[in-house]
Formats: sequence, C-alpha cells, structure tokens
Amino acid sequence: MSRALGPKLVVSADEIAVSADDIVRRSIDLAHADRGQRVSVAGPESLAALISLCREGFDHVECARRSTCPCADEASDLLLIAGLLPAADLADLLRRTCRLLRDGGTLIVQLQRSADDAAVRSALAAAGVVTTSSRIDGRAACLAVHTVARAALALRQAS
Repeated sequence: MSRALGPKLVVSADEIAVSADDIVRRSIDLAHADRGQRVSVAGPESLAALISLCREGFDHVECARRSTCPCADEASDLLLIAGLLPAADLADLLRRTCRLLRDGGTLIVQLQRSADDAAVRSALAAAGVVTTSSRIDGRAACLAVHTVARAALALRQAS
C-alpha cells in the first residue's frame, strides 16, 4: 500500500487492533458474567484484561499461570485467555489453567481465526475437560466460548 504524506487515509484490516477493553467487554457479555463471579485471566494480555475487569467493577479477578490443586485454587466462573498465542503455546497454557474453571464454568479464548479452536478442544480433552456447549463469536476479534465440565462428571451425568 502506498503512503501519502500526512494522516493515513486508508487502513487495512490487518491494522485494526482490538483493545483489551473491547475483548473484556465482549467476553463479559458472551459469558453473561456478573460482578460477583470469580474470574481468572491468562495469556499475553492478561494484565490488561485484569485491569479492564477491575474497571468494570469485578472484584474477584486473578491472573492465572497454572492450576495447582483443587484445595488451593478457588474455582473460577470464567477463564479468559486474552491475547493471541501460537497453537502450541495456547494448548500448553490451557492444559495448565483450564482446571481453574468450575464445572459449568465458561472459557473464552481469543483466537487468530476460528479454525484455531481445534487446538483449544484438543488441549481441553488432554486435561480431562469436555465442552458442553461451544460457539465462536467474531464481532470483537475471534472469541471461542466454551462451557466446560470435567470429563468424569460429564460421563456420570450422561449415564
């Protein structure tokens, strides 16, 4: 693209950035989250997402690096993976953090494209977590939304 002197009049689709505030607002809406819920954030934009959630009035927010053990970690209602990651890094992060979610909790992952959701599902399955419902929202970046349950619990409920 040629550039003119002065202000840039044409902006390509690749140059339109979505802010952490936009991702957080859209995630709150998609998860139907309320300010009393526990929220964990992870990913390269986790600190910005944490600050945005606090500005939105969420008091129970934490940056998550990994789930330690069920008695040490409080179950989160929402786990937000903010920021784009290569598929291998995303899968690793999900395996480390997805157990922070309570059964029936919501996982929202920011993706580069909807096809990357296959890596999300694979990582969840490897961690013993199943999705009970899923959807992709592309209005404010590409966000994959999953309601999750532990695989053992989901199998017991199905039988």
